[in-house]
Amino acid sequence: MADGLDADAYDSLVTAAETYRAALVVRLGGEAGLRTGEITRVAPRHLRETEGDADVSLLAVPADGAGPNEGSESGAGGDTKAETAARDREAVARETAIPASLAAELRRYAESADLGETEPFVDVSPRRVQMIVSETAERAAARTDGLVDPDVTPRDLRRTFARRLLVDRGVDPHAVREAGGWETMGTLDGYLGPLDGEAIAEAVADGRAGPAGGSAGGSAPTALGGFEALADGDDRSTPLAAVPEGVVESDRWAEAWVVRGTGNRERVEIAGAAGADRGTLVDRGVTGDGPWLDAVEEGEPIATEGLPATAGRPGVAVPLRYRDVTHGALCVVTGGDPPLPPVSPVERREIAALGRCLGWAVTARRWRDLLHSDTVTEVEFHTGDEGAFLARASAALGCRIELASTVAVDDEASRFYLSVEGARPQALADAVAGASGVSDLRVIETRENGCDVSARVEGGSAVRTLTEHGATVRDATAEDGRVRVVADLPEGADVRPVADGFRSAFSDARLASKESVPRSPRSEDSLREGVTDRFTDRQWAALSAAYHGGYFDWPRGSTAEEVADAMDVSSPTFHNHLRKAQRRLLDELFEDGRRARRPDQR
Repeated sequence: MADGLDADAYDSLVTAAETYRAALVVRLGGEAGLRTGEITRVAPRHLRETEGDADVSLLAVPADGAGPNEGSESGAGGDTKAETAARDREAVARETAIPASLAAELRRYAESADLGETEPFVDVSPRRVQMIVSETAERAAARTDGLVDPDVTPRDLRRTFARRLLVDRGVDPHAVREAGGWETMGTLDGYLGPLDGEAIAEAVADGRAGPAGGSAGGSAPTALGGFEALADGDDRSTPLAAVPEGVVESDRWAEAWVVRGTGNRERVEIAGAAGADRGTLVDRGVTGDGPWLDAVEEGEPIATEGLPATAGRPGVAVPLRYRDVTHGALCVVTGGDPPLPPVSPVERREIAALGRCLGWAVTARRWRDLLHSDTVTEVEFHTGDEGAFLARASAALGCRIELASTVAVDDEASRFYLSVEGARPQALADAVAGASGVSDLRVIETRENGCDVSARVEGGSAVRTLTEHGATVRDATAEDGRVRVVADLPEGADVRPVADGFRSAFSDARLASKESVPRSPRSEDSLREGVTDRFTDRQWAALSAAYHGGYFDWPRGSTAEEVADAMDVSSPTFHNHLRKAQRRLLDELFEDGRRARRPDQR
């Protein structure tokens, strides 16, 4: 049996996944030990919590031939609970233990995709799963200069699962065999190194088997306090200040701090610190050059064996990222007495996960503040950068392009709905051909001197850049090669990081204006607040795509199949999301002011 991927290679593979679903495919193979076909069968109902360890959840693996609806409670004839439970037991081949983080990601994905309890997380063919792993491996290999083998397969991910449990964590081989569904212990022999007499005696005395190589032990979480600070945070402290305080609760870390950009690429400012005061950190040179700048620039964790800025101690800096936006870097420094061990791959991965969560928290806080603000800071940006495809098209055609709406397709792409005056669809298609990240241009309506179209946009764009910084885009137009974007930020928000992020995406971008304006009580947002909070992300996306795609027009601008294809989902899935969204919209329209259903509907 082959070795599988080491921790660095596996982390790089997960990071290279282009979509949320692709990352789950990789993790279900590498952290749940699922075979290709099994990945396509597991559904939300197969997840359950354990009675003991909160860091581990259980995932039931359906037997081959057990469809996603087998064992559901909707069978004809009205099965009893006992009959349903018995049938479920027969349909399950085994249970495997998965990290709580993977269980949380699966539940989050199920909620965002509006999956029912019996709908598979990965509703594709086994062949497509193989292609997803292959495409992700090729991308990771290109990004890491060969650290990841471009020919990684789902089988290699199962080997990685065995390696992580047996070699890295020293789990009982019997438990690993059962979790992975291997028929014999011989399959795992490649990971079970020889033990000397002392190791055997210790294992027998402890009533457990030692890990391969003869050293017992596991790895306890070291950043739990940081995650708890995020979960328990309140309005009295910002996440950037609370998380470092939580991190240093662990004896493993002596210091933690958060830095963010200042507009000068060679300088940063300290946004939060624990274990050392800001003056000490400035004296050490933390606000100057260091691995934290590399972490922000490269979007990857950067470890150090010891620098003056870290008081000579090992440490690691990780980016605070949300999608394409980096808000800064989280830096942690080891504690304890010398000699100090370097930051391990497991610790690096743990701190990197905390950095991603903190990046999301910063963006979410801005969205929350914006939602509840009576006044907002209105900002206007201009850019003529070639990377802004709307600027490129308006310059080439001498036309005016207005953004009507955007609908998120997945984590990496949105569909832009555009109204064009002064150009025909084919001319627009020719103008944006070859533009990075722009594809699948579709015509919704053609007018005498213009058209309405939609296009799939991946990666950075002026609108996505501002949205991912926590802004709400009010207006976006392109004319004569210049894009003008107007967006709202929470009152009192620091505009500089948003402007810096916008300029990093579009080098010639200019902040044209900034002013505090009252929020109209009859604004579009206020009218929609009572409705949109009823929808899941996918229901709102389906309703928006149908509306802006002309599905509700007569004659229809797009069929249901065309809208589903534009959203990259199946027609039944689109209909499911749309029908639920329409029902919730009608509920809001016909319910009384107390938002209460009639007694017979409860």
